[in-house]
Amino acid sequence: MAKTMDDLHKLIQEMTLEQKIGATLTLGFAGTVPRKHIYEWITKYHCGGLRLSPIFRKFGNYVNPLTGETVVDLTSVDKVKDQAPPYMNGSDYKEILDELKEVAAKRPLGLPLHFSFDQEGGTSADYNFGGVNLFPKPMGLRASNDPSLAYEVAKAVSEQSLAVGFNFLHSPVLDVNVEPKNPEIYTRAYSDDATLVTEYAIASCKGLKEAGMIATGKHFPGRGDSPVDAHYELPVIDVDKETLKQRDLLPYRALIDKDLLPSIMIAHSIFPALDKDHVATVSKKIITGLLREEMGYKGVITTDSMTMGALAKRYGIANACAMALEAGCDLVLMKAENELVEETFQTIRDFVMEGRIPEEDLNKKVERILKMKMEYGMFETRNQDNRPEEVNNRIRESGLARRAALGATLPLRGSMKLPLPKEGKTLIIEQINKNVPNDKYWHYGYLYQKCMQTGANVDLFEIDYMVSEEDTKTVMEAAGNYDYIVLTNFYVRSRTANNELVKELQKACPGKVIVINNTPYLLSAPENMENVITTLATTPENLQVVADMLYGETKPKGTWPLSLTPEGQYV
Repeated sequence: MAKTMDDLHKLIQEMTLEQKIGATLTLGFAGTVPRKHIYEWITKYHCGGLRLSPIFRKFGNYVNPLTGETVVDLTSVDKVKDQAPPYMNGSDYKEILDELKEVAAKRPLGLPLHFSFDQEGGTSADYNFGGVNLFPKPMGLRASNDPSLAYEVAKAVSEQSLAVGFNFLHSPVLDVNVEPKNPEIYTRAYSDDATLVTEYAIASCKGLKEAGMIATGKHFPGRGDSPVDAHYELPVIDVDKETLKQRDLLPYRALIDKDLLPSIMIAHSIFPALDKDHVATVSKKIITGLLREEMGYKGVITTDSMTMGALAKRYGIANACAMALEAGCDLVLMKAENELVEETFQTIRDFVMEGRIPEEDLNKKVERILKMKMEYGMFETRNQDNRPEEVNNRIRESGLARRAALGATLPLRGSMKLPLPKEGKTLIIEQINKNVPNDKYWHYGYLYQKCMQTGANVDLFEIDYMVSEEDTKTVMEAAGNYDYIVLTNFYVRSRTANNELVKELQKACPGKVIVINNTPYLLSAPENMENVITTLATTPENLQVVADMLYGETKPKGTWPLSLTPEGQYV
């Protein structure tokens, strides 16, 4: 196996064209049980890696939650129903990944697989089951006012994930979120201040590198100044080049200089100041001209998911994958588990045979990919020794998740006094997060359970993330029977929070409503909120902190995370 660059060059010389094309592909594996096509993609298409989505049984269509429109139809040919996948703990899932690694090791040349995933913080957590410690959104880490905490969290995330087999993290988010209405980035960014984004990203990447996790800075050259979601439509970041250079590119320059970014992900957006004709993902001016030549980046460049609406509708998915490689990307992320895989492979092959992707360039892509894998130990076939549950327990006992949650939760804003009297009759209105594993560690009604465990007199009413008219009516009819109402009003990627319900409740029950929201933006903070607790994640430890605030003596330690907006002024 490759141990030196000479070994790597010899390996590339032995590779067939098909193996080289496969090395540039990150394909999708949704769920926890691989079906036969996963094995075929490893053996027949020689894929370089899999993008793991164990919390979903299948990779579904992109449906705009605001309009109900199916933006990109990715209906799988096998017609598997979109149900919850079989539940596994970390050790169970590790067995699956170890098996897939063995399948790859038996391929001609035995090129290793990478397993990429999202674990940004909060609900962006592909590994969220089996008692893994979950941490706040990046903006929640910034709210702690402690970059060293970001380092500790990144290291802990890496240790837990590597113990299972995840090894290629699609984080950190380096976007500078200067647009309060940004429906996609919002608290996924550390801050609206480029200097702070840079400071916390450096700390995070140091933790990732020390633990041995591949970091991926995204979304280059920066998607923080956009009011639209690239999953459903094409963002146009219409700012001048100097602003991009001084603001959006600042984190990238700093991390590249410190050799902390083994991988960078390109944004599915148009930047007219850089290339008015093409989405960045397929723009040679941006990928090769700006990132490679002007900024001197030598690491692996990957695309974002090539099935997202911003790109798919404009170029076609398979064609866009080949165009991205032609423009200078090394890896394409193609998550749809259907006939698009073969179409993508053949389209890339056509581009090579036609000279649009010279084989010399393809060799350089493969070299960068395999060099990264060699540097991060992927050619070593030995599996991780630690049981995932042991790693999780060690980190849990350290209290890190609790400290991070306290730092990501802001004090109550409003006139109500805490703690609430436990004998008072309180209605907990809690949204159902269908992405939770629904195990003993994180399940539906989690905030209610934690409030109940304090001995408080609480009742539960569950609503959807976007509340129905029927549930609104039921809630309003019941509200008058309670002394206090605690309402979660969480926002997740274009799914509008229930701001109208908040307004109705406050009007009907003045002085009795506490809103638990998850952003410093009007996305989940309707104007004139009477009482609000902002917790910059909706994960178990953050909800535990909220329950302790409501009925105990816990004092949160979070600070206002925005620089461009005065403290406490939700925008």
